[in-house]
Amino acid sequence: MTTCEDPSGYRPEDEDEFMDILEERRRSSDLGHALRTFTPSPYKGAPPLSAGALNRTVLESQYLRYVTKEVAMETGESVDLVREEASGILEEMSQNLQLGFIRLLGFTLSKVFKRLFSHININQEGLNRLQQAIQESPVILMPNHRSYVDFLVLSYILFTYDLPIPVIAAGIPLMDMKMVGEILRRSGAFFIRRTIGSDKLYWAVLSEYVKTIVRTGYAPIEFYVEGLRSRTLKSLTPKLGMMHMVLEPFFKGEVYDIRLVPISISYDRVLEESLLAHELLGVPKPRETTMVRPEHPPVFTKGGTTQTPPYIH
Repeated sequence: MTTCEDPSGYRPEDEDEFMDILEERRRSSDLGHALRTFTPSPYKGAPPLSAGALNRTVLESQYLRYVTKEVAMETGESVDLVREEASGILEEMSQNLQLGFIRLLGFTLSKVFKRLFSHININQEGLNRLQQAIQESPVILMPNHRSYVDFLVLSYILFTYDLPIPVIAAGIPLMDMKMVGEILRRSGAFFIRRTIGSDKLYWAVLSEYVKTIVRTGYAPIEFYVEGLRSRTLKSLTPKLGMMHMVLEPFFKGEVYDIRLVPISISYDRVLEESLLAHELLGVPKPRETTMVRPEHPPVFTKGGTTQTPPYIH
């Protein structure tokens, strides 16, 4: 009997192979892990670009210049004043990814995750394919949203496996959290207002910022396609605003290809279980803060470690 094999070497059974990344962390130095040589392989067409250069490219784009003049005509303000307003929006919004903060976060999360989780299990075959995709085209990471720590877990995995750290779409309330906002910004988060409405200038700055990241291959973009954290742990109806932005460069022929990478993150028990229960009973969601609310304990422990391992597909 003859058998046919996929020439790529892919086997369906590989989808069920998971690896616990905390196993190695419990055997070796967290400081050594954070300070090791970090040389991710970028998208092959990406030119070296700093966060400041990325912002200048956005502000000098033909599209943003056009919208700036249009808004100036509609409001009666000078073009220079509108351009200054656009610059302020971009300054509020933009990330400032720095390797030093990534290392700090890597060290801190190693300590925290070993206390919070019994395991962090990842699909090895899926990770290998992501590593290949990142080198071939701009990549859009689209995880589901179950917990506040989703993006931390994902960035930690990418750092551990020497993959480029993504720029992450985050809600602007996180920016206002004391100290946390700036740490997140320097770890790759860019902040989006919850309500934009008909603010033409804000929409233009945001869309051009996202599209410039895609066109230049600056970094993978990560956003939650559901928009909000699911309170029921079931998938929500997708929000398509960010999807339209990231796909536009492809449909206009500005990039050869784009890889959309859906990522499933599942927990045996989410850290915010008690908080979610209160919200489902009608208790208003508390404002994001760095302070721990004693009435909403974030984790449930047994024997010193939580029984809430996330599984990443």
